[in-house]
Amino acid sequence: MRFGLIAMLIIFLIIQPALAFEMQKSINAVAVTSGEKIEGVVIKITVFINPGTGRVFVSTTPFTEIDMQGSAQLAALTACDLLGIDFTKYDFFYVIEAEAPIVGGPSAGAVMTIATIAALKNLELDERVYMSGMIYPDGSIGPVGGLNYKLEAAAQKGARIFLIPSGQSVITVEEKKVRKIGVVNVITTEVKELDLVEYGKKLGVKVFEVKNINEALRYYTGYEISREEKKLNITLYSGELRYLAERMREGIGELRGFETKEANELIKKAEENYALGNYYTATSLLFQAKILMRYEMYRKTLVSSQQIDSEIQKISEEISRLNDFLRNEPIGINSIQIIAGAQERVAEASKAIEKAKTATKAEEVFYNLAYAKERLESAKVWLSLLNQLRDDQSLNATEIKKRAEFYINQANSIIVYASSLNGYPDLLESASESLELAKSLYSQSLYAGSVFEALNAIVDASLSIEAKYDVAAKIEEKRKSAKTAIAEAEEVCYPILPIAYFEFAENSKTDYAKVLYYSLSERIAKFLLNVAKFKEEKELVHKGYVETVPSVKTPVGSVKKILEIPGFEATLAAFAIIFAQRIIRR
Repeated sequence: MRFGLIAMLIIFLIIQPALAFEMQKSINAVAVTSGEKIEGVVIKITVFINPGTGRVFVSTTPFTEIDMQGSAQLAALTACDLLGIDFTKYDFFYVIEAEAPIVGGPSAGAVMTIATIAALKNLELDERVYMSGMIYPDGSIGPVGGLNYKLEAAAQKGARIFLIPSGQSVITVEEKKVRKIGVVNVITTEVKELDLVEYGKKLGVKVFEVKNINEALRYYTGYEISREEKKLNITLYSGELRYLAERMREGIGELRGFETKEANELIKKAEENYALGNYYTATSLLFQAKILMRYEMYRKTLVSSQQIDSEIQKISEEISRLNDFLRNEPIGINSIQIIAGAQERVAEASKAIEKAKTATKAEEVFYNLAYAKERLESAKVWLSLLNQLRDDQSLNATEIKKRAEFYINQANSIIVYASSLNGYPDLLESASESLELAKSLYSQSLYAGSVFEALNAIVDASLSIEAKYDVAAKIEEKRKSAKTAIAEAEEVCYPILPIAYFEFAENSKTDYAKVLYYSLSERIAKFLLNVAKFKEEKELVHKGYVETVPSVKTPVGSVKKILEIPGFEATLAAFAIIFAQRIIRR
């Protein structure tokens, strides 16, 4: 299959001059060279679009250090999502031409998305505008590295405006100094902060931060995708969230008698949050308490290897039954939130069972058994919401599968890229675990869970880069974006999961947790909005801008308000167990 696609791409490149493409557009981008000596370089990206079936092809010359396939796929999909266009009705060809081998991958994603929108809507691009930034599935722009080198390269090519991801106007750079001591050259490295706005002024370039593709599009074309602001009322969802907490509370009953000090503290906090109306936070705390109690129960009651083997067998059979149910359950715009969450939980239970089988210490066996069992119980609690959600609109299973494939590719690219930028290790590890789980779910045809786990990986990997900057400064911005996204999603579905994560973010104690859960909440809401079948093609509104006035052609077609897209499930909750502390999701 892969060979066939490559062969088709080669044929396309050979006959390209003779083909008449319905839509095409070229854009200048910036990258850094690979190798020991890092320099900025301008590259040319051309996108060709024809009627097709949603295939994406990429050609790079000479080559890139990080595969750009994931970014190209996501750029095409995101551009269509933002415009309300059916991605599966077109084929996309991206040709990347550079003067030297470059570090490719996610950093060109935002530029590729702009070029795709311009091609789809016949917009002229201002050649004096340059940009570098990752593209996320929801249309927001993420952090990148090497911005000082890229700014220099853009300035040399006559750039007037350089767009960078929000929060990166001040970056940390390394400066090497050489001192000669006798006949020996001593090289030292000094780390310092660089203000890109001020540096841009020295180079004759105006530097602006942009949060999302819509803001960048305005600089490039003078147009933006129209957006209607919505208001959110969280209390409308209290009934369902309270139901989850009560179901989880019922599960505490069978574990009475196996309380620990830590478990009792968690239960007390859960009751306090329940009384305040923080029902999903209470649900999470009760889940953590149940793991501790289940661990204690297993430690005291499973006293022989036969009993342990029997419990492993019982949990394994339950995993198999639940997977069969989840694989065959119809998926709708409301139920996908529930089905995906359950698929993920069952997959994590399966992973824990495998660890229990190979564990060499009794504590590890009991812990993994407890985690697996409570993960299954939480999946059942989550699935109990299916009866609470009505008027579901069915979703195209093929589209969910295709999104899973694209998001897995993009997650892999971002993890590699974040690793090259020395992203925060714990978050990178979490991202890698989510990616492996996404692949596992995909291989089992559990595509809803695969989509959300891949989005999990993208969020974690992206935050591993953002963690190097001022996370606290992003909290209010993320909060507003999440509220807006949920309010927009309400027009097409009942966004219970985004609401749950929004509440969890509101009650989180750390800045990182708040940013993480607001981001997840926003991206889940946008995912739901974008997979809804009855979305309309969006309207482009000509705004212009003060800094530079590009020439603009009349856009093709019409449209109505803005979309951005997905994000999903990954709850990092720290809980104590008798011998250690461990980070868990949800």
